[in-house]
Amino acid sequence: MGAQIVSEIPSMASVFAKAAKTLGRKPKDPVLPQTVLVFQGAHADPEKLNEYRRAVGAPMNAVLPSLYVHSLAFPLAMSLMLHDDFPLPLLGMIHLSNHVDVAAPLGEGEAFDVEVHSENLRAHSKGAMCDLVIRIVADGKDRMLLRSTFLAKGVKLSGEKPRSSERTAFDMPVRTAHWKLDAGTGRRWAKVAGDYNPIHLSALSAKVLGMPGAIAHGIYMAARALAGIEPGRGSYSWNIEFKTPVVLPAAVDLAFEPTAHGYRVNAWHARKGKPHFELELSAAGS
Repeated sequence: MGAQIVSEIPSMASVFAKAAKTLGRKPKDPVLPQTVLVFQGAHADPEKLNEYRRAVGAPMNAVLPSLYVHSLAFPLAMSLMLHDDFPLPLLGMIHLSNHVDVAAPLGEGEAFDVEVHSENLRAHSKGAMCDLVIRIVADGKDRMLLRSTFLAKGVKLSGEKPRSSERTAFDMPVRTAHWKLDAGTGRRWAKVAGDYNPIHLSALSAKVLGMPGAIAHGIYMAARALAGIEPGRGSYSWNIEFKTPVVLPAAVDLAFEPTAHGYRVNAWHARKGKPHFELELSAAGS
């Protein structure tokens, strides 16, 4: 892959300001670029870190929550999609899942390098999926790998089209938490994380992009679920699968269940019982 050193990580607002130029992308058999973007010497912004902690209830434990690191680095990954050789549209992509491996949490004052690339383009029953991958390196050692999977609807790849997977019945576990998310949830999180994707900001802007209304950020929900269970030291992994969007305003029921190695968290629509996401966290040696 060809590495390109960049002098700054762009803001999400600047990325979205240029995103409209990607709307027409729907090539047959697209190919992902081999580009790797590298920013050296990133570090936490204390004010932004405190905003993040207040927004999701993360502890003051002197280490960086993995999704704070994600929110800092992700605009660089998104900027890959603005390159002329990136074949998929930035706007309208559907966030399906995140997988994160943490070798050791970053301290609040540690400097680190950010490397981003895209990979693993594959067919989906409704289009094509790919991964945006963020590698975090400090003092020459890999500390985190953050993988976000997105779906581009309507993009066609040659070969047999996968069948739509049948949804298994969701058995609601015993509720242990309840969230009330008002209509401004997406706008408030956008100010914290810088993610001004129109599908999160208002019902009107979301409907223009084919959504039933403004939907909550998946990263916000993951960060809030992780706030009370993410380890402050040691290695661990977590994975979240988004099942149905949380259309704002919303009432969400959750179940935090201890497992042999960590936690399983399910979230669902409080009235309809439809699952919104499932998150699993596993800590090494637990």
